[in-house]
Amino acid sequence: MSAENNNEKPPLAIEDAIREKLAGDTRRNALDYVAFLRSHGLPLNANEDGWFVGGWFGSSIAFLVIRGHGKEEEPWAVCLFSCDFGGDGSADDGLKEAAWAHARPCKKCHEGWNNCGRADRTIFGRGFEALCLSPVVFENPDAETLESARKLTLMLMEKRATSPADTPDSTSAN
Repeated sequence: MSAENNNEKPPLAIEDAIREKLAGDTRRNALDYVAFLRSHGLPLNANEDGWFVGGWFGSSIAFLVIRGHGKEEEPWAVCLFSCDFGGDGSADDGLKEAAWAHARPCKKCHEGWNNCGRADRTIFGRGFEALCLSPVVFENPDAETLESARKLTLMLMEKRATSPADTPDSTSAN
């Protein structure tokens, strides 16, 4: 059924949602990250909660949420669906620290999900207990933090290219 037939609005393009809901440096950072994704040919597929990056659930490498200012949670977030970035030698200490600092424990945010992806995982050699389906989440990243998100996104893209069976529910991460 089309949007015209059921009086629902079609989903906004992500850039339009960012311009509508975010302001200042927050807007600029979000638009820069989306431009980065588009420059690498990653599709952005909208659903009611946000945008899947690189495909749909099960084949996506990330999920973007644009909430807007004045919400309980941060105005926007980059949620990476994997923490399988490669071996310990694939990142400098600063990038490892950024990934570790943004490891996200499961908050059981989706009631009724029996298996939301909560699992013990390893990120660059450091173990974490009960991480979220999106084990690395950058909430309202500033420009410097966003650079780490970009690097980790590229690492996931490279990993996906070499092992396309990697899915968000994979718990064998390194």
